[in-house]
Amino acid sequence: MNELISFFTNILNFSGKTNQKGYIIPLVVCLIVGIIFGGALGTVGKIIAIIVFIATISLTVRRLHDSGHTGWWALLFICPPAGLILEIILCFLPSK
Repeated sequence: MNELISFFTNILNFSGKTNQKGYIIPLVVCLIVGIIFGGALGTVGKIIAIIVFIATISLTVRRLHDSGHTGWWALLFICPPAGLILEIILCFLPSK
């Protein structure tokens, strides 16, 4: 639960570090909620999706910092296949 609270309170925090557990739990919860609600919320859903997308990028930057890499690698989210591969790799990288 602390991981989800940290996820939403650090939406615009691109500094610091996030461990594996703090990275995986919010991603899985956002994926499940996104699948359940999909496009059912209309404009509100789009706004929520943008907020979650920005929060996910900041979470990814913090996870990259934790694994000893530069946060600029998070720009791979612009290219969907590369972003998905990056997320999977970050789930398994050890902390430094």
